[in-house]
Amino acid sequence: MDNIVFLIKSHIPHLTYTKQLVETTAKHNKDNIPVYLSIPKNQYIPFKNSVDTSLCNVIFDEDIVKGDVNQDWFNQQLVKMKFSETGLCKNYLWIDGDSYFIKDFHVSDFMFDEETPYTTIHENKDLFQWMATKGNLLDNILNSYVSDRDKVRNLFGRTGKYYDWTCPNLWSVKVFEHMKEHYLEPNNLSFEQLLSYVPGELIWYGEYLLATQAIRLMPCESWFKPFHFLEQMEDYKNEGHTEETIAKNFLGIVMPSKETNRLRF
Repeated sequence: MDNIVFLIKSHIPHLTYTKQLVETTAKHNKDNIPVYLSIPKNQYIPFKNSVDTSLCNVIFDEDIVKGDVNQDWFNQQLVKMKFSETGLCKNYLWIDGDSYFIKDFHVSDFMFDEETPYTTIHENKDLFQWMATKGNLLDNILNSYVSDRDKVRNLFGRTGKYYDWTCPNLWSVKVFEHMKEHYLEPNNLSFEQLLSYVPGELIWYGEYLLATQAIRLMPCESWFKPFHFLEQMEDYKNEGHTEETIAKNFLGIVMPSKETNRLRF
C-alpha cells in the first residue's frame, strides 16, 4: 500500500485535458508518486488511443463503486469518495481532468510527515473578492455556499467560520474510515446518501475532519490556481499574470472547462 497516490478522475469530455494532465504530471513528478486514472469502462479504448497509459494506472469507475456509474456530477464525487475503500493507499490527491501541472513537485509538497497529509482549507476570499465586482454574482453564490455548509455543519455540531476546500484536494483514508465507523455505520448511512443530501464531496470530508479531528490538521493553501469562470481567468491574465508568475505560488492550474476548450492559461 502506497502512502500517497494521485487519483485523476476523468471522462470523454475531458479526454484532451486528461492527456495533458497525465503528461505534465509525469514531467514534474520528481518523487514518482503513483498515478491512477479512473474512467468508465466503456470509454477505455478512446482513452488508451489518446493517453499514454504507461504513465498511469488505469482503473474503472465501476470497479471503485462496485456497480454501474452514470457520468454525472453526483457519481464523479462518489468515485472520489469510494476510492478510499480500494486499499491502494493511505492518502490520495484527487485531480479533475481539466487541470495541469506547471511546476516540479515532491512528496513533501503534500505530506507534512509520514503520517500527516496537508489539508487545503481557506475562506475563499480571493474568489469572493473577484465576484464582488460582477454584479449580483457573489450574493447568488453565497446563498448556496452557506446553505450547503450549514446543512453539514449542523449534523456534526460545528460552529465558527465557513471554509472551502479547493480542487485538487488531498484526502486521508483514515478520515473516511473514521467516518464509516463513527458516523455512517451507526446511522445506517452511505456515501451515496450523504451526497444526495448535500452534493459536495469537499464539504463532507472537510467538515467531518474539522468536527472530529480524525487526523492531525495541518493547513495549507491550494496547490493549484483554480479558475471557476472564463472571465475570471481573462481578468487574471489582463493583470499581467502568466504561467511563470502563477508558478511562483502554485503547482498547477485548473481550467474553466465548462466555458472554454482552451487547454492552457
